[in-house]
Amino acid sequence: MSLPMIGALVGLMIAVGFAAFSFALSRRVDLDETRKALHVSALIQLIVLPVAGWFVAPALFGD
Repeated sequence: MSLPMIGALVGLMIAVGFAAFSFALSRRVDLDETRKALHVSALIQLIVLPVAGWFVAPALFGD
């Protein structure tokens, strides 16, 4: 498995953890706008963190 792929998988694992926390937190929030903002931020992180991991892992650990 290549280093960028490992970085993307680590980024995805972090994003899934954040999404689980964010969705759990959104169940406790009263305002619909806050709930929607938490959902949107979790979905954006599910896209951004694996892409960032793809590029950051080779930069940090060499390819």
